[in-house]
Amino acid sequence: MRHVDMSGLSTPQAWTAKTKTTLDAVRAAMASNTKRAFTEHWTDDEVRDPLLALVGQKCWYCETTIQRADITVDHFRPKSEVLGEPGHDGYWWLAYTIDNYRIACKHCNSGGARFNGAREGRAKGSRFPLLAGPRAWRQHDDLGLEQPMLLDPARIGDPDLLGFDTAGYARRSHTPYSKAEAHRGVCRADETIRILALNATQIKDQRRLLMEEIAVLAQIPGDLPSVQALIAGKTATTAQWSAAAAAALALHRACALTRNEPDQSPAEHPGTPVIDPGRSTVDVRDLLKHLDPAELTAGIPLIGRHNSKQHAGVLQADGRISVWKRPWGTPNSAARAATGSDDVDGWDFWRLTIAGVEQSLAAFRAAHTTPDPPA
Repeated sequence: MRHVDMSGLSTPQAWTAKTKTTLDAVRAAMASNTKRAFTEHWTDDEVRDPLLALVGQKCWYCETTIQRADITVDHFRPKSEVLGEPGHDGYWWLAYTIDNYRIACKHCNSGGARFNGAREGRAKGSRFPLLAGPRAWRQHDDLGLEQPMLLDPARIGDPDLLGFDTAGYARRSHTPYSKAEAHRGVCRADETIRILALNATQIKDQRRLLMEEIAVLAQIPGDLPSVQALIAGKTATTAQWSAAAAAALALHRACALTRNEPDQSPAEHPGTPVIDPGRSTVDVRDLLKHLDPAELTAGIPLIGRHNSKQHAGVLQADGRISVWKRPWGTPNSAARAATGSDDVDGWDFWRLTIAGVEQSLAAFRAAHTTPDPPA
């Protein structure tokens, strides 16, 4: 995911007049409690073409080039309904607001992505979960009070929360969790990856190949203009999966810097993650020291039960939880990926066995962390 700057967009006057008529009809239908009809003015060329020109013909969420397929103009705040919010009529008043539009591929918007042959991902659709803040229900409610759960490519800072490992998996960057994430025990990046299926098999494998290609190109000595042009083309904002390519290039440069400065301590190195005091409410990394290193290296089995079904996971040495051989950074997202539920609590869901005693991750955490003092 790369940041998409929408600040230069303007709304065509003729289009504004046309959409006002449609929105007035929607408002009238709501007043008379009759069915609303949203004409798809967002597909008009005078609106869609400027959106496509911002970063090229690719999905703003997963960065996959959209070829021989319909280009979806997604409403970031859904127009007709909000799943999980009974009675919410959607952000209907934003149906024809260009700032609310995002270019999306079919998989991110409607689903259909697959993992090892199995369908995965909830897709964005009319999902718009909040991390914190009161939800806007009416036209004049303050949208600025909402803190969306999903990362927004058009919001400065959100794309920076996504990183990539060398296997091509999207994952949380080293950015510390926000206070809201620590309070809720969720990671916005992990939830975005889960809902949009950003680690679907095909896209993950192709990202890995791209990152390997960047690593090879970056090691060619001599700064050949042709090589540098290739790298620049693959890391350009308009290129497919350019965020992963840029991450691979940054990793190569960081490794080269480390080789050139062997005496530099890790604490002084510019890439060192900041320790987040609220991390233990979101992931299990701070708990790993209380587990057997040999068992962690092999992978510690986890089980979870939900709606009379049992699900399996594996706690890995880096603190991630593998579900269907796919890594998740947090217990909550791992549990939700396993069950298909959008609100299961992974700390209570996942259970591990230590010295013959089965216990939840929540109980294990409580036994090894100091509770916060009362406010």
